[in-house]
Amino acid sequence: MAVLVIVLSGTWESLSWPYQEWQYTSAQFHQQTALAAPACAAWAAVVAGRLTSPSRIFAPAAGQRMGAPVVRQHLVPLGAVLVGSYLLGLAPLVAVTVIDAEFGGPDLLVMLSGLLGISASITVGYLIGVLARSAFIAPVAFLLFFAFTVLGSTGDTYAAVVPVLHIDPELGQVENPAMVVFRCVFLLAVTIVAAMVAAQVLAHRVPRPRRGWTTTAALTAIPVALAVLGVSTTPDLFRLPADPPRQCAERHGIEYCVHQGHASQLDDLITALDPAFTARGPQEQIERVHDRALLWSDPLAVPETTHVVILSPGNTITGSEPYFAAGRLAGMDACDKKYPEKVGGNSGGEHPYDRAVDLAAWLERNPLALHDTNPFKDVDTDTMREWITTHSEEIRTCSLDTVELPS
Repeated sequence: MAVLVIVLSGTWESLSWPYQEWQYTSAQFHQQTALAAPACAAWAAVVAGRLTSPSRIFAPAAGQRMGAPVVRQHLVPLGAVLVGSYLLGLAPLVAVTVIDAEFGGPDLLVMLSGLLGISASITVGYLIGVLARSAFIAPVAFLLFFAFTVLGSTGDTYAAVVPVLHIDPELGQVENPAMVVFRCVFLLAVTIVAAMVAAQVLAHRVPRPRRGWTTTAALTAIPVALAVLGVSTTPDLFRLPADPPRQCAERHGIEYCVHQGHASQLDDLITALDPAFTARGPQEQIERVHDRALLWSDPLAVPETTHVVILSPGNTITGSEPYFAAGRLAGMDACDKKYPEKVGGNSGGEHPYDRAVDLAAWLERNPLALHDTNPFKDVDTDTMREWITTHSEEIRTCSLDTVELPS
């Protein structure tokens, strides 16, 4: 039940998004292990601590059924319940993605890596309980796996062995298949070896030949070697398709292009940005507006005349994108570079940064952004266009403090 609640709470907000992306949904199969895996490990440690302790009358040290049979009888139903709860928590997200996704399909290998992460947490948690012989070890198992998943948030270094990535993949990015395969092999090895070691430990609670412990050490060396290999070689996190499918349209001389997976957002994007370009009038500063999902393969090669927009199902186009487009037309890029210490602007101020902010607010055509102190607020469109054209160089270099304002 706890695993189900953890996963549902982690994905609940995304269920109401206007559209879905399979890259995000597939990744949630491993991203949600951040808390679910520690919970599974803790619960497995409780089960092992309570059911395998030699102090229990049904688990004597010399019992004929100790070892692999009892491990199998414990882990199979435990795994079915916990993995089943994990999948049940992800089912609503998968359902809405099937309905609302506009491009691609599920990445089964990526999904499998998450399920193997849960399986590994269950078997290792069970092994911890077997070694401790007490259910009170559960908090240690939880903290151990929580620390393990936190490693994933530190960067790419542990991505090959930890199922939690520090960023969610976006449309136009594909998780590196080689890395995902390695992660699956590693987690599968951890799952199998932890179960076998638990069986060895239970089988050798009475005096047995040392050969059993030699076998245990040899088994443990397998995932350790894989972990060292995975951490020492940091592969690319994502594979970036060179020519993703797109959908384009033109409005007032501006070319708008979005990834096929964002096709439903094209009209909204044009509606949101067109007022700024219309207010500016003919210009050569921005000729194209492209979705960032089209540009992952070579972001440094984007021409200066291309304005890049960030589209994601969790953010609305009408929020920040019109402001960013108006800001580019108002010379905000130059202002940010020229005055890096300046944070925000004061409407009506004489600093060039303040005047650029006021000009961006006028271009944005957002009444909420046009303060009464904005010197451009009551200037008609034709006068503003003429003034902007006359002082285009001052705008481009963030030097509007040197020119006379329109009236």
